[in-house]
Amino acid sequence: EVYENIYETVDVSGSPEIRANATAKATVAAFAASEGHAHPRVVELPKTEEGLGFNVMGGKEQSSPIYISRIIPGGVADRLNCLKRGDQLLSVNGVSVEGEFHEKAVELLKLAQGSVKLVVRYTPQILEEMEARFERQKNSRKQAGP
Repeated sequence: EVYENIYETVDVSGSPEIRANATAKATVAAFAASEGHAHPRVVELPKTEEGLGFNVMGGKEQSSPIYISRIIPGGVADRLNCLKRGDQLLSVNGVSVEGEFHEKAVELLKLAQGSVKLVVRYTPQILEEMEARFERQKNSRKQAGP
């Protein structure tokens, strides 16, 4: 339903080929968004003494991507309203953290000076799956006992 009316909403001048290409790209983007596949976006945060105002979880050692797991109320990320819980962290200041260990992402965030440029993609369903898996693991350890 999201992509049914794309043709009418794409306003591109030029040859029929250019218009068709733009319409096709917009249709693919709208379909991807409707299926929960968001496009990456760039977010820039000032680095302050209080930190950046978010927590991350996941990493290669947990067989999962690195995610924004919490936005700290009143923190930088919260005040700027630029990150969401469920954003996948793709890079920090131009260094990819896809497929990397948790500690590498944390280290890059800590080492940043002045401001931090992040590339993120909003995919909350994967974070929810990851948290459910961690919860199951935690519960199975409790049941196994000491």
